[in-house]
Amino acid sequence: MNRFASLLLPLDGSAEAAKGAGCALWLAETLGATLHVLHAAAQPLPGREALARLHVPGAQRARVVLHQLPENAEAAVLEAITMYRVDLVVMSARGESASAGLKLTQRLGTVAQAVIEHGPVPVLLLPARYREALPWTSMLAAASGEMAADQALEAATQLAAALRLKVTVVLAEDGPGKPGAMPLGGYADEAYHEYPGRIEEMVERGLAGCSPEECCFIDQVLLRRGDPAAVLLEQVAQRGDSVLALGWHGVLGAGRALVLKRLLEESGCALLLVRKAERSTTRLKVGKDIDG
Repeated sequence: MNRFASLLLPLDGSAEAAKGAGCALWLAETLGATLHVLHAAAQPLPGREALARLHVPGAQRARVVLHQLPENAEAAVLEAITMYRVDLVVMSARGESASAGLKLTQRLGTVAQAVIEHGPVPVLLLPARYREALPWTSMLAAASGEMAADQALEAATQLAAALRLKVTVVLAEDGPGKPGAMPLGGYADEAYHEYPGRIEEMVERGLAGCSPEECCFIDQVLLRRGDPAAVLLEQVAQRGDSVLALGWHGVLGAGRALVLKRLLEESGCALLLVRKAERSTTRLKVGKDIDG
């Protein structure tokens, strides 16, 4: 069963938004998925002309379906997710605003923010410093013990398995012992004796929705001490991971989602974001509370 049979790529005609086209086309071709290209346009254009203006190269390589809807862009994207049974949204963090030269400190465009805050499916978000490197080589998933992180690990593992990639799980938090990466079960400090069982429970819970074959794509589990955002950025830089997966609380207000905000500013790789399920009242933590 293809868990990622329907992908959505929202575009606004800007070069910045089109940064997601190469990644989305590669994913669609590799996964054998249908790629729905969405453009909120008052005046629809013929298909080929529209794809050219949207900077979608080589669309013939994958199953691409173009949708031009005369609606508000935010509403159109959220509606399309349901209408086309989308499994994964691929989009740039900013579109026209970035192409117009607005400040990099504006981490997200209004459409991207609406999608990650209200969309019901995982979003592969390409931050401002994203640099395309295809094909992907590996994934990094942030663990925390919270429901959103569990859901992010599940989504990352399922996607990685479909792409035949290995996943490294990292838990970043403050604690005793020496700094540096410590593979699960490899703790020399007596104070860490409780961690292997705790981390194993986290991973098992996150993989509860994965098949045994998908679980085999978990390569290693690491514990790192330090600021969560710094640890995740360091790991991605050292390992050259293509994707960083994390769960989050779903609100980008002042003083909230601090880890995600820093990743949006500094990460050069794609971010696979999974929003906390509505039914849960658990607050996401990645070491320290991501909202905190």
